[in-house]
Amino acid sequence: MERLSMLGHARVAVRALKASALLVVVAALVLLVAGAATKAGAAGGIAFGHAVVVDHQRAAGEPSMSISPSTNASGHHDVYVSAPWGFSTTASFVWKSEDGGQTFHLIGDESPAALGKPALTCTGGGDSALANDPAGNLYFTDLQGLTNVSDSVSTDGGNTFTSTCNAANDAGVDRPWIAVYGNPLSTSGREYMTVDEIGQCAPENCGLGQAGANMLEVTQTSGAAAGAQIYSPLPAQQVEPDGIVGGAVVDQRNGDLYLVHTAFTDNSGNLTGGGDANGNTNAIVVDRFPGGYAQSVATPVPAGSISLCKPYNASGPCSSETVVHSPLGANGNSTVNNGQDFSPIAIDSSGNLYVVWAQSPVDASGNIDGPTTVYLAASSDGGATWSAPIDVSSHVGGLQTNVFPWVAAGSAGRVDIVWQGTQTLGSCPAEPCGAGFINGSWNVYMAQTTNAVVSGHPNASPSFTTTKVTEYPNHFGAICEFGIACTTGGDRGLADFIQVQADPSGAADVVWADGANDDFNGGETSAVIAFAQQTSGPGLFGGSVSGSSLSGSAAGSQAAYYAANGAETQAAPGSNMRIVNSTVTAGRQFYTVTMKVGSLASLLPDPTLGGTNAIWLTRWEVPNPKPTTASQGHLFYAAMESDAGGAPTFYDGDSVCGIATTHCKVITYPPGHTVTGSYSPDGTITIKVPVAEVGGTAKTLFSVTGVTATQSESSSTGTAVFNVIDSTPPYNVGK
Repeated sequence: MERLSMLGHARVAVRALKASALLVVVAALVLLVAGAATKAGAAGGIAFGHAVVVDHQRAAGEPSMSISPSTNASGHHDVYVSAPWGFSTTASFVWKSEDGGQTFHLIGDESPAALGKPALTCTGGGDSALANDPAGNLYFTDLQGLTNVSDSVSTDGGNTFTSTCNAANDAGVDRPWIAVYGNPLSTSGREYMTVDEIGQCAPENCGLGQAGANMLEVTQTSGAAAGAQIYSPLPAQQVEPDGIVGGAVVDQRNGDLYLVHTAFTDNSGNLTGGGDANGNTNAIVVDRFPGGYAQSVATPVPAGSISLCKPYNASGPCSSETVVHSPLGANGNSTVNNGQDFSPIAIDSSGNLYVVWAQSPVDASGNIDGPTTVYLAASSDGGATWSAPIDVSSHVGGLQTNVFPWVAAGSAGRVDIVWQGTQTLGSCPAEPCGAGFINGSWNVYMAQTTNAVVSGHPNASPSFTTTKVTEYPNHFGAICEFGIACTTGGDRGLADFIQVQADPSGAADVVWADGANDDFNGGETSAVIAFAQQTSGPGLFGGSVSGSSLSGSAAGSQAAYYAANGAETQAAPGSNMRIVNSTVTAGRQFYTVTMKVGSLASLLPDPTLGGTNAIWLTRWEVPNPKPTTASQGHLFYAAMESDAGGAPTFYDGDSVCGIATTHCKVITYPPGHTVTGSYSPDGTITIKVPVAEVGGTAKTLFSVTGVTATQSESSSTGTAVFNVIDSTPPYNVGK
């Protein structure tokens, strides 16, 4: 089972590989920049809570997220997160939070024998995406090794799905995105999927003689067909050549569909292909389908035309509009590389459009030779015209390299933008030769503007408030952006993007891959998925966001259950799997780790909760003050474990890559050292953990989380994968 090196995004079709040595300049003021960003956020009142670990074990990257607009039985909005696990695993995971993002479980439709893969009949593992409709129905798509796409819908919160394994009906497809208009399960709603058709552009439609370049496609489903996940047309409707598709949005007021992609244009902004001779793009293009797209039979791109859309096709059902284009050099190639990896799009409640992208200058050979900057462009007229590019990332002083931008919009003119940023500036030629350079300490940043559109028109100079989302660097080293072409020196452990969405309160929810551990394996970071929620500052729907961050202790969640086999089996209130409270106190020589559960009159877990072995574990994050690529931080923990109800053992440790192929697949928590511990029948567990064994020099223990779990084997095997039953929100502990 390959790790993330076998995910999608086969952009080698439009991007040439660069080779040779890597030149790095490491800036010396990382902590100063982080502090400046935090102060900027404090001035505007924007802050984020501690990072919630979505999954403590499964190593993954490029998380997608969706938030249900409807509330569940506990009054919260379900938050869904997905991430791919690699082609050969055939698995992409889906997690759900039923307590507003405080804790996460795998969805009920999972098969424990496959380490948590959703129990769909389709293969997958390449790329995943999520969407919710206004009724709360969940839509999930998964890439099948560049051969096809599976699409699924769940009407019961992810416990069961209806699926198709043939949503694209075409070999050679990449990077599916989905978007919904209304409720697609009704005849008035619609679900859209857009993909890249790799290397199949017909010579007469590719432009610049680029036979074999990528082609943008779209397909759709509605009503009973959506309930059965049957799409048309199949194969999908070809639109125009592109570099890589960045997503789709629908105007919920009128059904207008918008697709965004990178492209190559002439100096007038006219589409001429998907990339230059060096594989770089110089433009972002948005295609608008007024009223949406509902054809059951595809319309051929007219012979001799480069696009299905106007102005390239006079009778086309869509319009193709260039958001931004950069000049060409004397050799006819681009002077920039933009849209690395994607150019995401968002739409606000008034129909204003926003596109963000990362852009770097390139030399005559197409190699990046300067800082990489995140830009924003806005349109208030359905994409017909766009604002000039607005520099976003420079609002955080000192950042030199900025990648993985994402955007969310709320009410008119209110926008959140997140990205990965570092002070490090690198130089080509080499692979990795993208914007992500080795030896950089990376953090997740957010910029918010509430006046991107003013009086119905894009604001040429919107104001921004910035903040640092991550409490510590989530990655150290390279970020390779060459998709499956990432090889020697190309750490793709974070994969290709992060995301931000606005929850119904207007708060920003952010997901990213956190690689700050020492489980580096096979040349790649072994990242876990992290989630954080805005706790103060303006919301995207007006008003202010409120929330809090915990310190020292936390209670368990009401969402305490075993998710598998199409159901969520609740842990009984007052049982040994229900957390009452988790606490860590710091002393000079010992951490005292305390967990209180409902009862420990018996150590045997309920047999309906997935295993006979029980574990009560508390974990925390300690980033390395001087990280290396192989040791970016530590996932320390302390635990009490009982096998089949027997006498407990007490231990601490530092996480390991317990299951790996070419790369790490599962991070495990085996006994590292035997420690002193005790428990009482009333449910109190106390563990004395020598500070020297678990990050003794750390000033802060980050994202401390108490977990109860079941498993089918002892943790001493080093490969045990546990089933989370209950967990606490994260809390920090200072010394």
